[in-house]
Amino acid sequence: MSFLTILVFALTFTITTAQNIQKVSDVPISWVNCTTWTDQLSIEKVEANLWPPKRNQLLTVTVSGQTKESFIYGDYNKTIVYRGYSLPSITGPLNDLGITLPAYRGPLKVTIFNSTIPEVAPAGAYDVYVKAYEQDHAEIFCVKISWEF
Repeated sequence: MSFLTILVFALTFTITTAQNIQKVSDVPISWVNCTTWTDQLSIEKVEANLWPPKRNQLLTVTVSGQTKESFIYGDYNKTIVYRGYSLPSITGPLNDLGITLPAYRGPLKVTIFNSTIPEVAPAGAYDVYVKAYEQDHAEIFCVKISWEF
């Protein structure tokens, strides 16, 4: 009888513990769609491999959505703001964000951040702005993600 009681208790504890485990997709990411009315990507989802970010760990953030038009090439600008101070911007071609060009109307997934957070990253609030533009300089998307150590 006592074995059965222990087994029931263990199963109940295991089920309760399993229900309290959160998947990364369940943790809300602080993000803002900062595009203008000319944006070409309707952002549907922003996901991360871990959230909140942790020092000495790889952080990968992706944006998914639907493009309204096709584009052949373009560039992006990524700016990290720490406590209100902008670090030097990073710019490059769209294929650096994992976009296969030319991109056609329809679903699109973009890797906006893929970097290991340094151990020496100071405590405070961080904002990452990523803006992408197509060949005619029309904005494809703008997204801002925020976190704090």
